[in-house]
Order: sequence, then structure tokens, then C-alpha cells
Amino acid sequence: MQGMSAAFTTDFLISFALVAIILVMLGMIINLYSELSTIKTRYKRMMGGAEGSSIEQMLAAHSAEVTTAVNEYKVLRNRVEDLDELVRSSLARVAVIHFDAFEKTGQGLSWCVALLDRNDNGVVFSSICGEETERSYVKPIEGGLVSSKYKLTREESQALAQAMRG
Repeated sequence: MQGMSAAFTTDFLISFALVAIILVMLGMIINLYSELSTIKTRYKRMMGGAEGSSIEQMLAAHSAEVTTAVNEYKVLRNRVEDLDELVRSSLARVAVIHFDAFEKTGQGLSWCVALLDRNDNGVVFSSICGEETERSYVKPIEGGLVSSKYKLTREESQALAQAMRG
């Protein structure tokens, strides 16, 4: 009878171990199901988005907004480049010099004006005033230099240099 008791005990222990393993696995399954349920809830909430829209709809809307912003940026960049070119070619620097062209007048009625853009292109206007006569001259300036056809007077050179510094 003792042999039967040992077999019974071994069978009992194996059965008990299998039941314990099944219960542990059942606990693990319940735990996994609980975690899966939590993940599903969070996923549904995320995919539902704000005001009932899905995340795909939100991404599509944001993508459209980004495309619009990029197009507007390109338009504005072109306008800025156009304005930059306009500013570079507009009058930016001015210098005026008064002087006595003739010793006898002594009133400083003669003058020259240098008008330049940001590229140092422009003109130098001069007016030489005498007692009974006045003469005016205009000399083109390109890149800060006068054309080889003309020669600048001392006062014109001074006005040009002053305008280029300003």
C-alpha cells in the first residue's frame, strides 16, 4: 500500500504544480488583457482628436497649412528681393558742398551736390556762380567713379567722397 501512496503523492504533486502554473498563466493573461484595454482606450482617445476629428484629419489640415505657409513665404521672399533691389537702386546718399568759385564774389554761391544710390551710382551736379553768369554741370557716376569723358573738380571730388561715406 505504501507503493500506491507514493504514486498518489507524485500524481497529486504534479497535478498541484499544473494547477499552480495554470493559475499563474491565467493571472498573466488577465494582466495583459487589462494593459491591452488601457492601450486601446488611449489609442481611441488619440485617434479621436480634438472636436471629434481624427489624427489623420488633423495631420492633413496641418499639412495643408504648412503648404500654404511655404507658398506665402515664397511670395514674400520674392517681394523682399524686389524691394531690396529697389532700395539698392534708389537715392540713398547725398552730399552738398558750397564754395567760392571766384575770389571776388566771396559769398559761397557756387555749389555741387552728389546724389548716389547704395551701389555708388548717380550724378554730381555743379553750379558755378559768378557776378553776372552761372553755369551748371552734371557728371554721371558709376560705381563711385566718374566716366573717363569727365574730370571732377576738387569740390566735386569732395562731395562725391562725402556722399560715399554717408
